Amino acid sequence: MNNNKEALRKKDLFIVRDIAKKISGIHLNENKSYSANLKISRILKDFNFENINDYLKIIESNEGKYKKEEIISALTTNVTSFFRENHHFDYLLRLLCHDFHAEIMRDENIRIWSSACSSGEEAYSAAMTVAEALSECHLKKIKILGTDIDAEMIRRAKGGVYSKNNIPKNLSEKFDKFCIFFESKFSFLQYINDLVLFRNLNIIDEWPFQSKFHAIFCRNVTIYFDKKTTDILWRRLTSRLHIKGEIYIGHSERITNFEELGLRPIGISAYKKVV
Repeated sequence: MNNNKEALRKKDLFIVRDIAKKISGIHLNENKSYSANLKISRILKDFNFENINDYLKIIESNEGKYKKEEIISALTTNVTSFFRENHHFDYLLRLLCHDFHAEIMRDENIRIWSSACSSGEEAYSAAMTVAEALSECHLKKIKILGTDIDAEMIRRAKGGVYSKNNIPKNLSEKFDKFCIFFESKFSFLQYINDLVLFRNLNIIDEWPFQSKFHAIFCRNVTIYFDKKTTDILWRRLTSRLHIKGEIYIGHSERITNFEELGLRPIGISAYKKVV
């Protein structure tokens, strides 16, 4: 009996792994599969499913979209904070004030993509960086796109309300300039909100836009992918960068074929498109 249960558990793990790969590109090795199994088991229990087969039937039904969202939420880790890896925002500031200064002075559109924005902290950090760098008349040409595979995170990002406890202690003055405070929470001033647009997007799917970007944040995304998916993603993202544009990635990530993609390392986990 125990052997049968163990066999069923392994079979279920393969099913979860296949679903994850198909709908999100997430590659589950044995360690991640075990963690995923615990999370999926919790979902089954919460919704009173006796086994994963019952869950799979729901996924194929009309309400399956929402069940797939639950799987994605269970398999991804939404660790985020304002100005996380702050050096990237220093690079962004330099990029705007130096590399693309002439374009900004000509009132050209400047686009920034936070491609795995979670609940919005990264995109709003970029917005505050932009607002510090540019006069208000030039902000009208700045657009920051925040996307994430997790629909619940995007709902939170669109809400734009955060706990005061989320403000880094050494950056309180910055937030005082750009935020409205109420009780134990805060939101952003309207002109900061106007810089940011949030959309639910699976980054491995076709992208519903053709624009190129001047800066792309894609941090701690490829830690979920196998090498093939990772290489494809770096190539796709690079193709959407303007010359002189920059891509910022997670501290444990590397673009190993950066020269082939026309990139040059410029600092800690950051690359500039030079070709």
